[in-house]
Amino acid sequence: MYFLFNFGLVISVFITSSLILLIAIFLIYFSFPLITFGNFFDFFSLKWDEKNNLFGLLPMILGTIYISVLATIFASIMSFSFASLMAFFLPKNSINLLNKFMLFLSGVPTVLYAFIAIFLLVPWLNDILDGQGFSILTASFVLSFVILPTMTIILFNTFNSTFKKIVFAAKSLGATKEDIFFDIVLKNSKKGILSAIILGFARAVGDTMIALMIAGNSLKIPNSILDSARTLTSHIALINANDYESTAFKAIFLCGLLLLIFSFLTVSSLKIINKEKI
Repeated sequence: MYFLFNFGLVISVFITSSLILLIAIFLIYFSFPLITFGNFFDFFSLKWDEKNNLFGLLPMILGTIYISVLATIFASIMSFSFASLMAFFLPKNSINLLNKFMLFLSGVPTVLYAFIAIFLLVPWLNDILDGQGFSILTASFVLSFVILPTMTIILFNTFNSTFKKIVFAAKSLGATKEDIFFDIVLKNSKKGILSAIILGFARAVGDTMIALMIAGNSLKIPNSILDSARTLTSHIALINANDYESTAFKAIFLCGLLLLIFSFLTVSSLKIINKEKI
């Protein structure tokens, strides 16, 4: 039985690694011709204009960063609050209820979040923000609910495991729950907190539907969170209908390659965090 388990584990790792390698080769192969199309660094310029053969991806890169960072900030505040309450201050019945609520949120399709926001949140923001409902702010706020369950569960498990390790020793010294949480648990949960933030950010970067439906899809570099923007994932979805032989269509493979590189950097950063003594 032990041999079969190890054999199955090796096969699973091999298949997964092979698929990732094939995806990387596929994206590199179709992105490579773009290097011969004028100057490769032109694809990281400020403007996307197919009529004038300008294919700058920088607006989409910055749009991705702005929306993902802001969504992670929103989700970090909410997930930290939920995880803290679940780990220390709520009774068991409330913890189970909140945990089920998080599982429910994680199962809701992102297109449903976007659909509800279009009819409820966007009109309201249009009124109070003078017609700027489709914006980075709106997309980030809605996206924060998508990454909220992931971050909350990671933080809750981190706080809970740390609390169980020191609870008896801390209480024997007369420490209250508040003392244990703020003075001990938080200081010993830095790895878990950073892991939750990084994974939440990575989840936000990979989302398509919310940015596609709510962010406004502007091809200009945003100057504020009230401006509209386009992400790399929504750009891939929008350009997909173009001529297969066009440079614009080939540029989406470069977008995919950038997203794959980001995923690699995310996994690498998590490994570094787990190895370091923080």
